[in-house]
Amino acid sequence: MKWLINLLTPFKSELFAMVGVLAVCGIGATIAAYLHIQRQNDQIETLDGRVGDLVIANKGWAARYAEQDRLRVLEQENVLLLQDKLDLIEQQGVASAAQLKQLEKTNAEVRELMARRLPPELRRLLEQQK
Repeated sequence: MKWLINLLTPFKSELFAMVGVLAVCGIGATIAAYLHIQRQNDQIETLDGRVGDLVIANKGWAARYAEQDRLRVLEQENVLLLQDKLDLIEQQGVASAAQLKQLEKTNAEVRELMARRLPPELRRLLEQQK
């Protein structure tokens, strides 16, 4: 081992300089790595907060979508009910018109009444039922 020390003795100052440079570079690299890790941690925290906000927003959208679906189903049910009601009204109108025609054929008073000049409102009403 002494031979190695004797061999390196002329280069002692260069070796100390190299060790110093390596120490400075190591410390610099450690500081740079630490700062980089801290920056990444800050970015991760920021992104985590944004993801949390997006999750809350998505829950809100999901609730709105479910409510919109529920309203769409109710609207469809209402349309079907209104169509049924309209069919019923049309059937009643047809039945009333048929009854009116039957009355005109069978009842002389009704025939005489329909032959006279009726008020325009009553005439329109009766003609709509035909």
